[in-house]
Amino acid sequence: MRLLCFALLLPLAVTPALAQQDQLYTASKQQLDVSKVILAQQAAWNTGDLDRYVSFYKDAPDTEAILAGPTIGLDAIRKAYHINFPNRDAMGAIENSELSVRTLGDNYALATGKYHLERTKKGGGDAIGTFTFVLEKTSAGWQIIFSENT
Repeated sequence: MRLLCFALLLPLAVTPALAQQDQLYTASKQQLDVSKVILAQQAAWNTGDLDRYVSFYKDAPDTEAILAGPTIGLDAIRKAYHINFPNRDAMGAIENSELSVRTLGDNYALATGKYHLERTKKGGGDAIGTFTFVLEKTSAGWQIIFSENT
């Protein structure tokens, strides 16, 4: 139900960085498509499917994720996620908010937002922060080519 409510509110949440508060804004198809990737990735995380979560990254040697430090290449990113989140307790449940998608031409987009990771003490405790994704439109759809969580 929470995912459905989020999906219904998504067009209102996806705003350009410089939009004025009193203007009505309609998200572009590109912004909605990128937002769907972020939602699908969140859903994969919340079902404990770490490999599905990582599958939203582009399989390229220069794909980069800033985790404990720069991690380059899909295999290295997958391995780092499995090391940092070895089980369901460590993964917990994530909720993204304040999602903003800015198009960077026809084939690139920047997505930013906040996350709240809810975990037990045994799993590492709760964590909050921000995320930044750069996505590329590929033949396989929108894929993350750079990510950073702070």
